Amino acid sequence: GGEQFDLAILDMQMPGMDGLMLAEEIRKLPSGAKMPLVLLSSMRIRPDDPKFTWASFACYMTKPIKPAHLHEVLVSVISGAQAVEKKTPAATKLDPTLAARLPLRVLVCDDNVINQKVALRLFQQMGYRADVASNGKEALAALDRQSYDLIFMDLMMPEMGGLEATSIIRERQKQRDKFPNYKASIVVIAMTASAMQGDREKCLAVGMEDYISKPVRLEDIRAMVEKWGPVATAGMQEERTTAVETPNTKNQTPEKLQNSSSNASIAPNGHGAAGNGSANGNPNSLTEEIAPPVDMDRLNDFTDGDPEQLRELVTLYLSQTSEQIQKLEAAVAANSVQEVRRLAHSCAGASATCGMRRLVPMLRELEAQGANNKLTTAPGLCKEASQEFNRIRVFLEGKLAEQTELAGKG
Repeated sequence: GGEQFDLAILDMQMPGMDGLMLAEEIRKLPSGAKMPLVLLSSMRIRPDDPKFTWASFACYMTKPIKPAHLHEVLVSVISGAQAVEKKTPAATKLDPTLAARLPLRVLVCDDNVINQKVALRLFQQMGYRADVASNGKEALAALDRQSYDLIFMDLMMPEMGGLEATSIIRERQKQRDKFPNYKASIVVIAMTASAMQGDREKCLAVGMEDYISKPVRLEDIRAMVEKWGPVATAGMQEERTTAVETPNTKNQTPEKLQNSSSNASIAPNGHGAAGNGSANGNPNSLTEEIAPPVDMDRLNDFTDGDPEQLRELVTLYLSQTSEQIQKLEAAVAANSVQEVRRLAHSCAGASATCGMRRLVPMLRELEAQGANNKLTTAPGLCKEASQEFNRIRVFLEGKLAEQTELAGKG
């Protein structure tokens, strides 16, 4: 017996039995074999991931979920129609007057040129002129020259990573007589693509305030600026009126590492949003596989619809990634596991940022094999990645050609 249901909505993260385990039990029931299952998760799930395909989920949705969107998806699932990816509404566009309302000095610390360029462009859309550093040492050098209010800090960088750099920043804040630019109200926000469960504790331990997962999204950056900007500026005002302030007292705030943005979840199974290979928005249906190789909406958002900026970003991505793919092939052939890990990590970061849907999971797997010192399927993966990059190149060059043709007609 038991009650009959037409559809089940499962949460991925539940104590005792997660959504995947529950789906397995449901499929064992006579009434559950063909029941439509909708999986909700704070991480992005790749539709062709073998861990999920066997359960035949009708739809995956990434939290937080808007009621109207859930209604649309459920109607589509019940009717048998394909769920349609919802376009990002205009309201998520960045506010060009934000910097005027909330003046901040911003530093972006990331070793990837593509990520730097995209981050700078996002801040420009909010009215900020951010500075960049390519590793922790450069970030410290920048702070030695001037003070900053917000620092967006990558975790994995050459020479000095974000955790070490942040730890040094917090120590120097206690020595204001020696390091005058290291004011108590510096807010450090972690950025990383690995999003492992232990990262949360590590970020907390060194004194970071919050955490966003790569690829970063427009709304994530805006949310962090709006959330932590007032904290930084309030700290500045307090410093002006207080003779002595204990550095880093704000790090006791219960809001630390709340991950207020929808893309900031640290997934308990060890995979973050970027690691699942869906560089675009929420992958709401199993038709993701037939999607174009590039999320053009993402690229257009980053370049604010400016054709010249789009051409510049695409040209830089193709040039950088072509070189990295060649080096990656050589590293795999030489069985250089650490070089494979480094190159795959860098290439995956830029590819995720630019919305390369199917290339990212291949590169993440290569990165994981490098980290595990076992390049078991690396030669085949590398070949697939090279072929996918060629498809990306053809697609993007076609888009640029269309753009040139339209400009000529105009």
